[in-house]
Amino acid sequence: MLWFEPLPWGRWALVVLVAAVALYIELGPDSTVDHPFATVSIAAGDVIEESNTEMRPLPADLLEPVELGVIARGPIERGDPVLVTDVGESESVVPLGWWVVGVTIPEGARAGDRVRLVLLDTGVEVEGVVAHPGSEDPFDAADGGVAVPSEASADVALAAADARLAVLISTG
Repeated sequence: MLWFEPLPWGRWALVVLVAAVALYIELGPDSTVDHPFATVSIAAGDVIEESNTEMRPLPADLLEPVELGVIARGPIERGDPVLVTDVGESESVVPLGWWVVGVTIPEGARAGDRVRLVLLDTGVEVEGVVAHPGSEDPFDAADGGVAVPSEASADVALAAADARLAVLISTG
């Protein structure tokens, strides 16, 4: 009953197919790209560059590519990948629809830091974001800009003009 035995060409075809797939995977196009990862904690407003990142290979379609030389919108922890949503132009630390009011910024504040503005005559508190600290020296209080929501911008600007505004920053 020789006609009931399976023909050996099927096994040989399967071996050739597996070898071809393995060869393609080994010698085929490289499906990885280099992507920046933070080597130190990066604060909002810092420039993403070679000194604070390292390039690591990732699968090509895993994350959107990020260019170096852009500004961090928010803090990026050491070891985390730099995402497209984490970076932008220098104005990107200001949320859409918010207004920047010129105020004296306390020492140690950086662009993107959350602050609390207190209108001294009424006690009203408004949440804000440091748009630009105004000085390169982090230990020097200087005139800068704080972004505030549109609905509070007039009150904050009036209080700032009359020196009736306190800017509070969190230390932790």
